[in-house]
Amino acid sequence: MINFGNSVLGFLMFVSGILFLIYTIKSQKKDGKDIFGNLIKMYFGAIGLILFGLYLFLKELSKLW
Repeated sequence: MINFGNSVLGFLMFVSGILFLIYTIKSQKKDGKDIFGNLIKMYFGAIGLILFGLYLFLKELSKLW
């Protein structure tokens, strides 16, 4: 049985991770400065959202097969 909540949550996390990654790239291009390494943490957070969202979404989607 598919857990619809996990599927939707995974998809939303995937989309928000992509949007967060785009926002981070645009803000880096605008400023160009990263004194404390905060952009690296933001990149890892965005990539983590994308990966975990894909994991949840594909795990629930694989139950259809």
